[in-house]
Amino acid sequence: MKEFRCNLLFGFCLVMLMLITTIPSLVPAEVMAAQTGDVVYAVGSSAFNRVGGDPATFSGGGGPSVSHTVFDGLTIEDWDKRDVPAIAKSWEVAPGWKHVDFFLRDDVEFHDGIQVTAEDVKFSFETYNRKDLKFIFSPLWRRRIKSVEVVNPYHVRVHLNEAYMGFWGQFGFGGGVLPKKYRERVGDKGFADKPIGTGPFKWVDYKQDVYWKVEAVQNHYRHTPEYKTLKFIYVPEHSTRLAMLKSGEADIVSLIGPLVPQVKADPNLRIVSSKYVTGTVLAYADLFSRRRGPSPFHDIRVRKAASLAVDRKIICEKILFGTAEPYGEVLAPVTLGYDPSVKPDPYDPEAAKALLAEAGYPKGFETTINTNKINKFWTEAVAANLADVGIKAKVELYEGGTWVKAFRSRKLRGLVSTVSFYNALREGPANLSNFYVQIMPWCYVSTREISAAVIKAGWSMTEEDIADWDRKISKLIRESRINMHLWANHTPYGVGPRIEFYKPKAGSTPTQAYEYIRLRR
Repeated sequence: MKEFRCNLLFGFCLVMLMLITTIPSLVPAEVMAAQTGDVVYAVGSSAFNRVGGDPATFSGGGGPSVSHTVFDGLTIEDWDKRDVPAIAKSWEVAPGWKHVDFFLRDDVEFHDGIQVTAEDVKFSFETYNRKDLKFIFSPLWRRRIKSVEVVNPYHVRVHLNEAYMGFWGQFGFGGGVLPKKYRERVGDKGFADKPIGTGPFKWVDYKQDVYWKVEAVQNHYRHTPEYKTLKFIYVPEHSTRLAMLKSGEADIVSLIGPLVPQVKADPNLRIVSSKYVTGTVLAYADLFSRRRGPSPFHDIRVRKAASLAVDRKIICEKILFGTAEPYGEVLAPVTLGYDPSVKPDPYDPEAAKALLAEAGYPKGFETTINTNKINKFWTEAVAANLADVGIKAKVELYEGGTWVKAFRSRKLRGLVSTVSFYNALREGPANLSNFYVQIMPWCYVSTREISAAVIKAGWSMTEEDIADWDRKISKLIRESRINMHLWANHTPYGVGPRIEFYKPKAGSTPTQAYEYIRLRR
């Protein structure tokens, strides 16, 4: 009998071993794949438009954000930029948009093991709305969000002053759920130095304006990364990032168009792209500062002349190497109301000269193009085009942090590089508000009419209403010529041989989806 029991036990163990080795789907991926390996990501845009790792101080910008690694929002965008459940397993909009109910999962923990509840969500909204922290979306949130109510530990109700479609997308993009008990215990500074959230990565270390490092969370409720650490390094010099990719010092790097051919020529490297991530424009800054004296750009004929002077097609082909396309629409293709028939101004230098003469500037005039240092290569090409019709534009370059301060000071003159859309959302008002509502920090030039239209569009209660408003606002902005619309950008990234899989989310910047990166084994 004893021998029989031993044989039976041996047979059972053998069967279980065969099941484990031949049917891996029965075993959780977190158990099957050990989290090993480090990924280094070199970026050209500052990843530090905030204090340390505190998303409540996020002021906007093009670099990676802790909101996409250390934190999770109530929802998250899927690959088609539609909101899908994250910490909130579902949500319901009340009739008339009086409030929105979010029903939370009961199995989500912060990185310190404390469970997420509705109290944390309420605390998060209240923290982001603090004026002293200067969170990018707080000017709109304070106006539109009336209050946040805890219905029960896993049910939070956001009361609204008006319809506000898409605010939970903003919450996930720039913020995320904050841990109430931990932040209250360590304070703002302590939290910035060592933040904890619910994202698929936990904070490890950082040096302001140099790097920050995160480590994969085990058994994450949404998706567990298959590698151990992710380090973002701020490297503003384009050629240096490429050299890091070639040497293996970096696994993924952000690129500019002129460097793409070098990556394509190297059999060990490859390019991945995210399409329609931003719409590049030059804002006529003098429209904002009329009280500082007259400017040629106060005349709409001069603004049109400047636009006609730019050869977008050649710049996109020869300077940007196909990583951008001439673009005249205010809206991204993913946004409701987008009109594919809208085209950019043609290249017509003779018509530009005629308009300048008609406006009283037959010999042209002097001005300035203000931009971030990373845009030097294309702004110089635009300046050369403008010079051909008599507009002598000096290019003023700023470093990352200095550029943010200069832009937000509203003291620049001439032309200012900015965007018409950035990480575009389906709901136009949620995206347009960042750049066309006058109270917003990244709006340089707008008008009262445009600003009011964007705010009113945000009250829309259906997607059909939003699409109608988006079309009207796009037309209003284009006809006002407050910006020179140039091109839409398809951001390229260089990927090294250690990376087996990396797929940026379409239209997203920062690229996000870092938890899905896979290393070659």
